[in-house]
Amino acid sequence: MMKGITTLVLLFIASISFGQTLPIDFEAGVTTSNFVDFNGGTATVIANPQSSGINTSATVAQIVRNGGDVWAGSKISLTNTVDFTTNNIISMKVFMTAPVGTVVKFKLEGATGAAERDATTTVTNAWETLTWDFTGTPSDFNDLVFMFDFGNTGDGSAASTFLFDDVEQVFGGAQIDLPVTFESSSVNYTLTDFEGNVSFLVADPTNANNNVAKIVKNAQAGSSAGTTIGTPAGFATDIPLTLTDAKMTVRVWSPDAGIPVRLKVEDSNDPTHTCETEAMTTVAGAWEYLVFDFTNEASGTAALSFGLTNGWTYNMASIFFNFGVAGSPNGDKTYYFDEVHFGVFTSTKMEYNVEGLDVFPNPATNQWTITSEKTDITIIELFDIQGKRLRFIQPNTDKVNIDASGFATGIYIAKIHTNSGVSTMKLIKR
Repeated sequence: MMKGITTLVLLFIASISFGQTLPIDFEAGVTTSNFVDFNGGTATVIANPQSSGINTSATVAQIVRNGGDVWAGSKISLTNTVDFTTNNIISMKVFMTAPVGTVVKFKLEGATGAAERDATTTVTNAWETLTWDFTGTPSDFNDLVFMFDFGNTGDGSAASTFLFDDVEQVFGGAQIDLPVTFESSSVNYTLTDFEGNVSFLVADPTNANNNVAKIVKNAQAGSSAGTTIGTPAGFATDIPLTLTDAKMTVRVWSPDAGIPVRLKVEDSNDPTHTCETEAMTTVAGAWEYLVFDFTNEASGTAALSFGLTNGWTYNMASIFFNFGVAGSPNGDKTYYFDEVHFGVFTSTKMEYNVEGLDVFPNPATNQWTITSEKTDITIIELFDIQGKRLRFIQPNTDKVNIDASGFATGIYIAKIHTNSGVSTMKLIKR
């Protein structure tokens, strides 16, 4: 009888030790036996053969790919499913001698399906930290799948040998939502490129105090190369499109006038539920506001009326510069965008007003006070009459004082974001 109890205890201990939890640093707990290899990948836990730079830990994991399939790799099972509600980024240190630009696919698997993201290396023969953004991913997955040099077949050489360590979840910022300004330090502004676009968050080349998105449509880009404004999870709330309120505004910079810019909205949970429309740039080498009317859908795409009638909702947006033209005829082209709004915004007008806003005194000599009766003010942006942004304030209160003493006499535009919408006010300095 005692022998049977002992056996059951040992089986129980073995079962609970098989599953792991994040973070994983390979110093204790996870061993070679915890990996499940597949299709030509072999994983082991070894002494760190590249103790340098950002990773001098004693023990790391290694995957060697030799033959098999282009998706060869290995995986680890966790005790519990991974919850991305708060810590929405998977971070991992990697070392490889493969070329810069090698794709590392990180995949989550579970009983209900899978979710996967790609990252590309930026160095070779050195440790670096790669991240994969799983914002909005449901808590359904408990297998971590590692696929290095995804898309190619390994040959067992040094270039097909990959080290990794310190697999953990980190906070990457709150889920993006409209309006998108690229200014908040607490928002996750990850952008998702496809068909050859490459995007970055950079300082506005015309105003170093303003952050914008830079897009390079390279020579190999497809005719539908674009960038999703956010992660595959989309915005935190649905875009409130209706047949009577169906416009969005994006501030753009293009090197060319007269090119089509397409804006596409869709349901992040169903990519067949979409609506697309276009606007044309009118200036070259300067910022302008483009207004996108989704009741005027692009040829060959679903009408907004059809989607709304069938109960579709839209919580994700993607932008396409020079839509329909592949990158190769013109070589690399650089574009910028900023200020993604629901409604119609120009430097002097916002056709989506919020009730209960007031400003006094106006004109003012030393200070304007802006108040909101019904909702907190979340962001105030102050522009001069030429559209140059001078101030960016995040008050999160119903009363905001703006120092006017340092401004020249004239007219200024305050763009006011609240929890119920966006509005503008003309401020006068005397």
